[in-house]
Amino acid sequence: MTPAPPDGTDLLDRHVAALGAALRGPDALRRDVLAEVRDGLHDAAQAYRSRGRAPADAAAMAVAEFGPVDDLAPLYQAELTTAQARRTALVVVLLFPALLLGWDLLWSAGLAWPATGSPPPAAVPLLARVQDVLSAGAAGLGLLVLLATLRRSVRPRLLAGAAAAVGLLGALLCVGTAVAMNLAHGQATLAMLTTNPAALPAFAASAAAAATVCVSAARTLRLARA
Repeated sequence: MTPAPPDGTDLLDRHVAALGAALRGPDALRRDVLAEVRDGLHDAAQAYRSRGRAPADAAAMAVAEFGPVDDLAPLYQAELTTAQARRTALVVVLLFPALLLGWDLLWSAGLAWPATGSPPPAAVPLLARVQDVLSAGAAGLGLLVLLATLRRSVRPRLLAGAAAAVGLLGALLCVGTAVAMNLAHGQATLAMLTTNPAALPAFAASAAAAATVCVSAARTLRLARA
């Protein structure tokens, strides 16, 4: 069988694949970027073919016009890094206040430590207050980072580092404070978990939210250090 004459498509696809291999970031946005590049290359090659260029030559000219991957990858990577920083900042802004409000509503609805015959240690209300302040502070800092991602003058890796720091530190400090608070009032916490059916789902949801923040922040941190 006689092979089909080259139409340059393989050259265009290899160029897109090489760019994709050089980029890191949110999968959906990365796919969108590569699809946009692929469409642009094919449109450019088609334009050269319409001027009478052979398909293979048209593809080579389109690739040359697009530019080397080494030159263009940093530009696209900056966009992806900013997008990941924005995503983490948004997760922080949404989840920390949601947890704070959710637990306030649960306490108001009757989820509380059962009476154990002794008052809670003095550290418990102090830790609860610290956790509220930490949650509000993390949300506020996350909002600042989120707004900063809208400014092109701020370096993407700096944004990514700030978003990752806010997310990781906020989650770890809030989780640590919550663990310390419940250990300090351990007998009442155990009684609450065994007698109130809403307690375990509430703790599980909080753990899942903290894990979501940490995973997003860790991904962002990798881009900040890349």
